[in-house]
Amino acid sequence: MAKNTATSGNKAAKKKVLSSVEYARICQFINGYHGSLAIDCELEMVNRFFIDVEPLALICILQSELFNKSRGQYWRHEQRSKKLLQTYEDQCQLYKDNALLIRMACVEGISPIALCRIILQEKYELKQRPQVSRLLKHPHLISDPRLAANVQQCLYSDNQEGPLTDLRRRIVGEEYEVKLKHLAKEAGIHFYDEQDLRRMGYDKTPDIKMILPFLYKGSVVNWIESKANFGDPKGHKWNIQQQLQSYCNRFGPGIVIYWFGYHEETPQLPDNNIGITVLTDFPAREDLIFMELTQPSA
Repeated sequence: MAKNTATSGNKAAKKKVLSSVEYARICQFINGYHGSLAIDCELEMVNRFFIDVEPLALICILQSELFNKSRGQYWRHEQRSKKLLQTYEDQCQLYKDNALLIRMACVEGISPIALCRIILQEKYELKQRPQVSRLLKHPHLISDPRLAANVQQCLYSDNQEGPLTDLRRRIVGEEYEVKLKHLAKEAGIHFYDEQDLRRMGYDKTPDIKMILPFLYKGSVVNWIESKANFGDPKGHKWNIQQQLQSYCNRFGPGIVIYWFGYHEETPQLPDNNIGITVLTDFPAREDLIFMELTQPSA
């Protein structure tokens, strides 16, 4: 439906809306990058190969591509868990540093944290994922001090998985929710936030729900959802199925903001016809029309 909102500034704005060709080039680069950590791939994209693209968009695309790739490969690595553990133990006899698992992860083409999961699961015969997650979150609980040091090094080096990465993403998400509320207040919008709506008995709630709807470029807006992410078509369709459709059914049309940009096809998807407007920033004040409440004449 609607396009992204332009922002002004002294510095040249990085590209947030990517064409199909640009998006394909980025994905091709990611899938062809081998032998190093994901964080190395990120730095190469941001600082050398795609310097005109919003860095946070590149980070999100990297995350999405690696997640899809790992889902199809993890079980194959898991089937080799005994061999991977034996390789690690053999390496411990040869080298005394704490980067053994990181080097193994690069060779195997798997994320350091995923490799840690496999090693811990095999070594301690852990059957339940929460047991492994506990050791990842608290490496000092690992009885083998050498393995504990290697796991800790992986936690600091993996920007795709693990408790530190999860915490960072949660903080970023909350930061942009706060930004949304701040900009809405600045624009003079009165709204309920998620906590208000839950107190009113709603389960699935947008980040803000207007007390009084307003018009954005002629379209009614009842709610706004903040996404500290890049809106590719597949991810956007998933968001519609999991969240946005229920918002439209319950509250009417609204806006989703992908703060880090989107694929050029995302706003044009037929799935948006239920009343979803896609933006990359908060709507410009000149594009908003508010309902005027006047006192009745005596």
